[in-house]
Amino acid sequence: MSDELGFNKIAGAILATALAYMGIKELAHAAYHPHAPEVPAYGADLLAEAMKNTGKSDVAAEPLPFPQPSYVAAMDPAAGEKVFAKCKSCHSIEQGGANATGPNLYGILNNPIGAQDGFGYSAAFKATDLNWGYEELDAYLAKPRGYIKGTAMSFVGLKKEDQRAAVIAYLRSYGDENVPLPTPAVVEDAAEPAEAMPSDAIPSDASVVQEDPMESAAIEAPEAPQE
Repeated sequence: MSDELGFNKIAGAILATALAYMGIKELAHAAYHPHAPEVPAYGADLLAEAMKNTGKSDVAAEPLPFPQPSYVAAMDPAAGEKVFAKCKSCHSIEQGGANATGPNLYGILNNPIGAQDGFGYSAAFKATDLNWGYEELDAYLAKPRGYIKGTAMSFVGLKKEDQRAAVIAYLRSYGDENVPLPTPAVVEDAAEPAEAMPSDAIPSDASVVQEDPMESAAIEAPEAPQE
């Protein structure tokens, strides 16, 4: 009987110790657990400035005007002939060539979009009232379905700018007239250079007379009042 009573005492002591430990732990957690505020009490401006300086911006950079000098330099008909090999399964380019899956492309530059005789254009092409200028051809070759929505052309486009420039130069070499090459666009720098100080504003004598700091800082003593 005494052994059973002693066991109960020991078990009760262990249980009480465990409960006391758990209570102290919860109390400490409630007292010292940090709670981050929803809005920072300070440093919000610094955080915004740091995020701005990471280089990520919601404002898209303004595209450069078409065409850039590098684009005109890439207008190589020989290189374009190699790129045009991707198009030969659907297009002919020789004068009088037959229409295939796509229209014949002879003399395409500066002609209206969807104007090749005998080809059945999609409704999207027929509704387009534009000419095939350099910029229009470049935009179409970059992403046909993005430029003329609803076109039946399945080609995904030429992502590389130099390839588009080259194939357009190749198309230019097949036409009824010699269409002039585009003039490279010039990007003007918005920042104006600082004006130089006029020469007559600079003293001819290199020696500069410095004012005595003690003399310039001197304060005249007030005169004594007269009776």
